[in-house]
Amino acid sequence: MRKAAIILAVFVFFGVFGFAMASAMTIGIDLAHGENDKGLTVLTDKDGNVVADGMIKTIGDVTWVYIGDPALADQLGIENVGEKITADALKNVDFLILGQPSQAFTPEEIQALTQWWNEGGKILWVAADSDYGDSGVQRIDFANAVLDAIGANLRLDQASIEDSISNAGAGYRVVGIINPDKDTPERDAIVKDLANGGKALFHGPGVVAYVDESGNWKPLPPEAGIENVYVIVTSSEEGGQIVENSDPPANAYTAGDTGRFPLMAVQLFPDKKNVLIVSGETPYGGYEPIWTPEYSGVKLDGPQFVTNAIHWAITVQSNLGKEEGGSTCGPAALVGLALVPLLLRRRK
Repeated sequence: MRKAAIILAVFVFFGVFGFAMASAMTIGIDLAHGENDKGLTVLTDKDGNVVADGMIKTIGDVTWVYIGDPALADQLGIENVGEKITADALKNVDFLILGQPSQAFTPEEIQALTQWWNEGGKILWVAADSDYGDSGVQRIDFANAVLDAIGANLRLDQASIEDSISNAGAGYRVVGIINPDKDTPERDAIVKDLANGGKALFHGPGVVAYVDESGNWKPLPPEAGIENVYVIVTSSEEGGQIVENSDPPANAYTAGDTGRFPLMAVQLFPDKKNVLIVSGETPYGGYEPIWTPEYSGVKLDGPQFVTNAIHWAITVQSNLGKEEGGSTCGPAALVGLALVPLLLRRRK
């Protein structure tokens, strides 16, 4: 009985140790390209009333850092790792969120991002905006510059989505429907505990498109069946419409098209063990971020959904390539096996 207890204790200890290694994650927030920090600490309404705790406090099982003005460190309560994106700033970052950049990335920053991505084992969330005004057009271009550099197929098109049915008082205040493609890995993790029917605010959002290996832009319908690409959030089928606000024209969509359009999609890269999230609205910052729990009287699942999406990405990333390389718990279990005889011998 004592031997069995020792063996069990060893495997429990090293199983927990292996899990801790697999789940340790540092998330970097980009605040170096004109993004604001709305929703990172607390989220307030226009009158300054707190409507929700922020992402940093709510998602407390990760380490948060940021890139941007060092003077924000005390306000945010997290470490500043650099004033701009560099290899050094990214060296300990596992998961990076670019939340609707309004300033261009320099060639050196693009190079650092690409190098970081190509190391593998990374998660990247790129968020843009609609094509409303010159600033919206530029945010789409800045986001796409990163997506093109890392070799992704997902893009943000130069258009916007409005929804005449699923909205918070106006068609451009789209209430996105959280309904991941049926074959999305770990799908249940994205939709769990959504108390308001799976709704999230995408305020004036852009639309996600797909660029094939020949460089051709294509719409990305839900359930498209493209390998390793999954639509996560859409407009409603009956109310969704593509709108053009500013030049240039969209590449994949046409103004006036109606139906379910992708507000957020993901692409998996099993070879690199990378996960990419692309959204037409940002989880933090912006005019109103996805984190918003209620808007214009509509109750939303913003905080729970963003929390789910972050945990989902971490879980899926940790599982990519397990067939080839095995899980983190494997080496820990082997160490445990090696220690069992030593522990048993000491008890004799």
